[in-house]
Amino acid sequence: MSQVSPHQPPLILVVDDEASARLIMTATLEEAGFAVIEADSVASARAQFEQHGPDLVILDVILPDGNGIALCAELRQLPKGRSLPIAMATGLDDVPSIQQAFQSGATDFITKPISWGTLGHRVRYLLRAHHAFEELTRSEHKNRALLSALPDLLFSLDGQGVILERLAGAQSPHWGQWDLHAGDLLADRLPAPLLAQLQPALQQTLSSQHPQSLELTLPQSEAGVYWEVRLLPRNQQELLLVVRDISRRKRLEHELWLSARVFEASNEAILITDRENRIISVNPMFEQLTGFKAREVLGQSPRLLGAGQEHRSLYRNLWARLQEQGAWQGELQDRRKDGREYPVWLSINLLRDAGGQIEYHIASFADISERKRQEAQIAHLAFHDLLTGLPNRRLLTDRIQVAMAQAERDRNGLAVLLIDLDRFKTINDSLGHDSGDQLLKQVGERLLARVRHSDTVSRIGGDEFVVLSPECNEPATAAALATALLRALEEPFDLAGTPLIIRASIGIALYPDNGQRPDTLLANADAAMYQAKANDGNNYQFYSPELNERNLARLRMELRLRQALERQEFVLYFQPQVDAGSGRLVGAEALIRWQDPQLGLIPPGHFIPLAEETGLIQPIGDWVIQEVCRQQQRWRAQGLELPIAVNLSARQFRQSGFIDGISLALAQTGIPPHLVELELTESMLMQDVQQAAAKLHRLKALGFRIAVDDFGTGFSSLNYLRHFPIDVLKIDQSFVRELLEDQAALAIIDSIIALAGALGMNTVAEGVETQGQRELLQRHGCRTIQGYLIAKPMPAAAFVDWLASYQANADPA
Repeated sequence: MSQVSPHQPPLILVVDDEASARLIMTATLEEAGFAVIEADSVASARAQFEQHGPDLVILDVILPDGNGIALCAELRQLPKGRSLPIAMATGLDDVPSIQQAFQSGATDFITKPISWGTLGHRVRYLLRAHHAFEELTRSEHKNRALLSALPDLLFSLDGQGVILERLAGAQSPHWGQWDLHAGDLLADRLPAPLLAQLQPALQQTLSSQHPQSLELTLPQSEAGVYWEVRLLPRNQQELLLVVRDISRRKRLEHELWLSARVFEASNEAILITDRENRIISVNPMFEQLTGFKAREVLGQSPRLLGAGQEHRSLYRNLWARLQEQGAWQGELQDRRKDGREYPVWLSINLLRDAGGQIEYHIASFADISERKRQEAQIAHLAFHDLLTGLPNRRLLTDRIQVAMAQAERDRNGLAVLLIDLDRFKTINDSLGHDSGDQLLKQVGERLLARVRHSDTVSRIGGDEFVVLSPECNEPATAAALATALLRALEEPFDLAGTPLIIRASIGIALYPDNGQRPDTLLANADAAMYQAKANDGNNYQFYSPELNERNLARLRMELRLRQALERQEFVLYFQPQVDAGSGRLVGAEALIRWQDPQLGLIPPGHFIPLAEETGLIQPIGDWVIQEVCRQQQRWRAQGLELPIAVNLSARQFRQSGFIDGISLALAQTGIPPHLVELELTESMLMQDVQQAAAKLHRLKALGFRIAVDDFGTGFSSLNYLRHFPIDVLKIDQSFVRELLEDQAALAIIDSIIALAGALGMNTVAEGVETQGQRELLQRHGCRTIQGYLIAKPMPAAAFVDWLASYQANADPA
């Protein structure tokens, strides 16, 4: 072994077959102040050992021409190697190698992956400990002084395990079972499991005269304590027992092991660079994410990963922030090995040495392509319609604002065309919502195909679309566009092989004449669209100030309608139904009227559509049923009992608690169900055939009579009709009105009467106004009629008076 002078650094022999490991270890040790020689095999290690006599050997376990453990044992047999400190480099979980290393005479072991930051300190500690033990063997006095300063326990004992002397180690409660004194027998003081591990090592040390080392774990209170036990032979009958508390070192090693596992198992790519920003380590996720193998990037600059799109100022700010705060994070664009670019979220942290100088850069990054895609999708959904992909109201409003600013600068105009599909609800209810959605998609595509690239087509909700047409200076230009859109929509649509023709109503508002704000233009275009609908649809209308007056009147009507229920302004009128032949009263139909304090008596045709549109039809319909039951109760008390027909709304019929509600109204008034006839339209029944059939069968089972109102005017299927428990088909008054002049109307009536007869149903003809209509209907088999020929609808009290007069005139007595 070389003699180290105060001015000559200790000589370390590094034996490892991996060039990169030797390179990093050599650089680390030299930087720590050591002289280093290298060997890559057993043979070269022998030669270097003989030639230079190193002060310490760091020996890898696996070598190409032999075994590091065997080489350790071989060196221990040489004069220069008997007391030489030898550290074995092995993995944390390679327990067998660690045990064999100590058995072969290894002084210590260094765990892989090696902590480069602590390697120099570890080597310095091994040399210091080695020098201490050398001093121990040279001078008893020096040994005593040195041992008294060591934090270890040191005993001399004989071959029987009797403590001869406690050489070092102050009195302390933390020593636990190792708090031994002269005369103590190990077999009496140590636990049996501990003694079972220690006793064989004692005998082997005495017999082989070679040092032994082993690690033991002993319980202390609730925490585990790790001890390193070394056995050093003095002679054939005596040896030294050194006990060192290595709990802190084991905890640090465990933390290093955990750090290594985190490094290896992290779902983020991690790379470590030295103070020159050269890559010295990467984890498996780095290889998976970038496509680069570790060997391809070690020693390289991380710049090879960049896509080169970021401005240089970004990197200047990055490095300035790193120097100032020691950390930086943000989004960058990287490039994989195959050239594909991708966004990453990057975090960089600096590690500084004791002098405050940068030692390492640790960077972690993750591919955020999916997150960016989701963010883009969310942003798209915030400004686009989910069904059609067209701009929504929010984006449309923004584009109108931009177009208005541009029009003001260029002294131009623009047009807003609001398009509403006529009778879309009927189509949606008849063909189903999936078909309705498909139709809306095709409408959006067709509108896009008919406008300019600079125009915007938007869906703002339901079946309403808006076309924004910038640079539209003349009404004639807007009218031409509206005409082209109407013609485009008139072409048949294909819904899963079913051709469908639709119509639309278009309202047009012009800037700057019809509004200075986007919401004003849209509101005015909406008002013009409703005017187009009022003109039977399939046309366009320009906004005019008069439309605002109509809208205001409509809003006032809606407000009064909402208050009408609370103020009890609704009343029921009743129109008699009589036998077509005998004239006998067989029933009546309840018809709602609104007694408005300002406008007087308002017929249903003026407020029912508004009630349906606003949703008020449901509470109004519930009130009608309850009032019919109450009126029935009053009439029965007067001796009058006859069926009353009640019209149901689609919303009322669809509600889940409808049957329970009507049953409760009858129960509270004691009215039998057969005195209530429920009238539904064909379109209501066809919206959901299965649900409608189920409800009708439940109502029929309870005893209610079921009638189909305005039969022949809808789109019902006769195949479905036979599955409904219907009692009455009501012939619409449009056929009755023309039956004397139009043979086609009479033919339809004959068909309805024949169909009802075949299915066991009764027929009621509405709107009978002349005796000729009555007689013709009677001859053709219609059983019941109602209309002005018999009586107009009248209040309940007037109905009773009419009935008394009607029966008196009909009775010859």
